[in-house]
Amino acid sequence: MEAIKMNVYLETANFRNPMSFQSKESYPLPPFSTVIGMVHVACGFKSYHAMDVSIAGSSFSTVHDLASRYEFNTTTKYESARHQMKVYSPQKDKMIGITQGISHIHLITDLHLQLHIIPEDQSEVYFIESKLKNPSQFLSLGRHEDVMMIKDVKVVDVQEETLPSDRELTKATYVPVSYKIGGAFFRLNKNYELVEQKKKWYRKFSKQEVLYAGEGTIIPKDSLIWVDDDGEVLFPV
Repeated sequence: MEAIKMNVYLETANFRNPMSFQSKESYPLPPFSTVIGMVHVACGFKSYHAMDVSIAGSSFSTVHDLASRYEFNTTTKYESARHQMKVYSPQKDKMIGITQGISHIHLITDLHLQLHIIPEDQSEVYFIESKLKNPSQFLSLGRHEDVMMIKDVKVVDVQEETLPSDRELTKATYVPVSYKIGGAFFRLNKNYELVEQKKKWYRKFSKQEVLYAGEGTIIPKDSLIWVDDDGEVLFPV
């Protein structure tokens, strides 16, 4: 089986946990849907193309910064004494008010990511590789303001093998929960389907249960893992 192996660098990054509000907390690595979405943008896909991804990385530290926060509701009429901004709502045919404030944001610094992308349709491998090498537009992971530097993109062979001995992870990685190792538990978005509700279309995501295994985590002997032809371990989800 073939995969696209991609190494990227971000000076700062935030992969927002949707359950955080006043303080915009970040996942330690991008969710699967974020990477898959980036691939779809690069390739210009207009419909969903199924793929598995493996996400690993290392970072220097985490910091907290301030960010602007905007709150509004289409039913709230603009009041000059209450709102800092206003915008016209054609649906309601009135000016609605926007409240501007400050929130805290959790930033990951000096993030090096290693991504393996395995399309379900293997005939797409070299097309995706070419689009990631020469994107027609700016690509991002997470926030658009976090510039992503693409360091390397290439096609590699990947295969399953049984570990002859314990193996230590050299990068933090999302690992399927079927592996009996220690790690932080996450339910992350991956695939989506379009569903209609009240004449509007929404993306409905499926969830994947994974463990965030830090650098130095031991994968025990006799575990069935995937390895690329560079000898790197990956965990496609």
